[in-house]
Amino acid sequence: MRYYWDELHRFASDCFVAVGVPQDDAEWCAEVLVRADITGVPTHGLSRLAAYIRAIQRGVINPRPNFSWKQGVLAVAALDGDNGLGPVVARAAMSEAIHLAEHMGIGMVTVRRGNHAGAMSSYIDLAVQAGMIGWGFTNAQPAIPPWGGGKAYFGTNPIAFGAPCKDHNPVVVDLATSKVARGNIILAAKSGKPIPEGWALDEDGRPTTDAASALRGSVLPMAEAKGYALALMVEILSGVLSGAEIGPGVGSIYDAGNREPGTGMCFIAINPDPFLGEEFLSRMDQLVDEIHRIPPAEGYQSVRVPGERRAQFERAGRKEGILLEESTIEELEKLSLEFDTPWRG
Repeated sequence: MRYYWDELHRFASDCFVAVGVPQDDAEWCAEVLVRADITGVPTHGLSRLAAYIRAIQRGVINPRPNFSWKQGVLAVAALDGDNGLGPVVARAAMSEAIHLAEHMGIGMVTVRRGNHAGAMSSYIDLAVQAGMIGWGFTNAQPAIPPWGGGKAYFGTNPIAFGAPCKDHNPVVVDLATSKVARGNIILAAKSGKPIPEGWALDEDGRPTTDAASALRGSVLPMAEAKGYALALMVEILSGVLSGAEIGPGVGSIYDAGNREPGTGMCFIAINPDPFLGEEFLSRMDQLVDEIHRIPPAEGYQSVRVPGERRAQFERAGRKEGILLEESTIEELEKLSLEFDTPWRG
């Protein structure tokens, strides 16, 4: 059975409104989640909806945050997100970075007291749509050990980047600094499925293929010591610089109790106009064209640029609908009964 954008977006919005989220914020959060599913990233899609809703009900997420801004010098600002929904906080931060870049050429905004914000590409898209280069970073609850360590310290600490083109899809990079996004392991644990060897360690620092053990333990960094170094970089930009929680101090909406996660983020927007003006877009097209012309290696049909696969998934998903994991469907059905709102049709 396939599910379609309109019905999923409406249902998710209704669920957020039911727990006190303002309509505009509810629709934005729903868009971030459903778009992750549509673009082929179900680990950050509606599989997260129930967790967001339960965290609001427990008081872990503030559905109506009162943002506090600290304007720095020139192109810098800092945001206290008042423990609001991650997508709402992140949108405000990137929007301000874009505003600063319009006037100063570059804008940088840090966030403290944020929350899980879903796929970071959602906020990179805001910069790209404004004709700018975007960067996004966030820390998270401990999931990655320092290279050589047997215990988690860093979150999966994703890095997202995007740049617009004139005639091509934007180049969009969105990756975790772990070998795999922790959402893949959460989804496997919900479904009772094993995970591949080499992804994770259990709580005693031993390799494991059991998803539940991996969640209690740690996910290995990508590219070994290089992934650890990148996770450290993200922790400095999003956690240390922002004044947010760092390392084991960062909580999760999945934790029991009602402690704020204290997530930190960092967003940067770069306006290419002061550098090259419209020539930037033509040079981006040149770059993509040259990459496309590289002969594919054996076993590959073509060479793609990051963001193209995502765009293909989105076009197909909006037209043909998407499939959802059985565990996600069960969670949506429970929410539908609880809030007396249909999620089909």
